[in-house]
Amino acid sequence: MNDKKMSPRMRAYYSLIVVIIVLFSGAMVTGVLFLLDSLGVSYQLSFITLISIFVVAAVAGGMMSYFVGRRILAPMLKLSKASAEVARGNFSITVSDSSKLEEVQTTFRNFNAMVKELDSISTLSNDFVANVSHEFKTPLTAIEGYAMLLQDSSLSPQERSEYLDKILLNIHRLTTLVGSILMLSKIESKSISEQYTTFRLDEQLRQAVVALEPEWEEKQISFDVALDEVTFRGCESLLTHVWTNLLGNAIKFSPDGGQVRIRLLDQKECVVVSITDHGCGMSQEVQERIFDKFYQADSSHKAQGNGLGLSLVKRIVELSDGVIEVVSKPGEGSTFRVILPKS
Repeated sequence: MNDKKMSPRMRAYYSLIVVIIVLFSGAMVTGVLFLLDSLGVSYQLSFITLISIFVVAAVAGGMMSYFVGRRILAPMLKLSKASAEVARGNFSITVSDSSKLEEVQTTFRNFNAMVKELDSISTLSNDFVANVSHEFKTPLTAIEGYAMLLQDSSLSPQERSEYLDKILLNIHRLTTLVGSILMLSKIESKSISEQYTTFRLDEQLRQAVVALEPEWEEKQISFDVALDEVTFRGCESLLTHVWTNLLGNAIKFSPDGGQVRIRLLDQKECVVVSITDHGCGMSQEVQERIFDKFYQADSSHKAQGNGLGLSLVKRIVELSDGVIEVVSKPGEGSTFRVILPKS
């Protein structure tokens, strides 16, 4: 973007500015002479003096055109070319200029920040599409495979029932994936309706535990629960999704016969919900990526999720002006802490 040679358009701009300023200067000189004449002031200008005035005006016009062209028009042309590149999908471009005008530098900084954000959005969008395609392909391939096996008339009733269960499981995965993508899309586009109501947060947590009874009963999970009585104002339906997801993960990663601890603390300016399991835990690297879309650190549980759950949880908590934290060590389990402001 650092063009050394002056383009024809730039030369035309400079020429136009020179002509305008020279004509303006000539008009100013003529006006001054006319004013002096009308006031009866005697003056005497030689032809040489008059020519000198116009030469000075031309030099001044040239200097002003150089200043305007180099300091204003040249940066704007750079910006125009860069904008055309962005319109063609080139988000790696940046613009810079040696102009000392703060307005020009501010415009360039804002442009570069905008292009960087567009590049980030484009990358996320491409990754999202790729991941969604992969997540859809896996269960669809499984459904197709088991459906083809069911065409074998020699299958035993047990095998037929097993294949049908596999098909239903993968259909459930697809349904959950579609629902999660739709909710995530609505939240990130801020098109989801925020229906705030006043409700008992401790009672909501108890209901979430009851709703997951089939999961924790199958693994014989016990609970250590201590909940302060808290009346909270927020979006009840969205927060229900938060607790269901966090508790579901705690149950999923707990060993058979393990224990999940739930705490609800009512503090002066906020409420704190913590959910702790004693499962496999996570490394620091995994903790840094655990809220990314489609990220799943434990491939052994991949069939039980699609990697969107915690991403949804984080967006819902942020929508509630809250914060979610995770503390974990490999082999020692994990604690997810949600902090929600009362106001």
